[in-house]
Amino acid sequence: MLILCFSSKWSVGVWSCYEYSALSLQCLDYSSGALTGDLCEDLCVAQKLVYKHCLYYDRGKKVIQADWRGQPIILKSKKEIFSSYQHLSMLEEVETEDIPETDLLLMVALEVKNVLGLELSNNSMGPLWTRKKGPRWKAQVASMWSLLQQEEYIYFSLLQDFSKHVLRIIGSCGHFYAVEYLTAGHAWHKTLFPLENVVGPSVAGHRSRVRAIIDIALSFLDMVQHFDNDFSHRLHLCDIKPENFAIRHDLTVSWVFGVVLQQFEVEF
Repeated sequence: MLILCFSSKWSVGVWSCYEYSALSLQCLDYSSGALTGDLCEDLCVAQKLVYKHCLYYDRGKKVIQADWRGQPIILKSKKEIFSSYQHLSMLEEVETEDIPETDLLLMVALEVKNVLGLELSNNSMGPLWTRKKGPRWKAQVASMWSLLQQEEYIYFSLLQDFSKHVLRIIGSCGHFYAVEYLTAGHAWHKTLFPLENVVGPSVAGHRSRVRAIIDIALSFLDMVQHFDNDFSHRLHLCDIKPENFAIRHDLTVSWVFGVVLQQFEVEF
């Protein structure tokens, strides 16, 4: 059963991203070898990933809009600074490349269980552990460990290949991960989602707007049915409000933010 927990009040963050200082610190940590990721080079060297503006900031959690190679994306992190995340003490005790990958997978499974209470088998952890030994291996493990302490990242990663109703993860740099940019809902909008980018503002597009509204409603129902029936565990989506959902250009509704609770063992 999928349980939807509706929120009756607005959630307002402290709107202060301190410009792009967090990303500047990110690049300092990258240049020192403390962290890495497939987007770090574009962010810190090639400057193909460019800060645009802050969308949300509250007690260290940041949601930033950026431009990556000409397309808008969203950067997210539960905490502002890389050093704020719990450090993996094993990295200081042994040479990282001497750690068997089976041990790393076990640590991943234990951390996921610690964060979410999920029991994962080795063959279901592929989306969470894609790193390969090589340059910056120690930084790779440290970066992975910071991402695994973020509930939304774990859920999005695990569901990438199983659901069209979750955000697509594009890549990461340290503790920041990038997801696709979608049109989010707003409670004050009469259609919940702005449709101008889909059908245009003209009067001639009225019929298309009606069709779009119907397609969005059907997609939302499909998402509820999907989360309710297509997994071996129960997903409880909480803090249900328009801002926590978004639509793609094909009008697919995607869950983008909010608390997810579950109660049973995951067997993908």
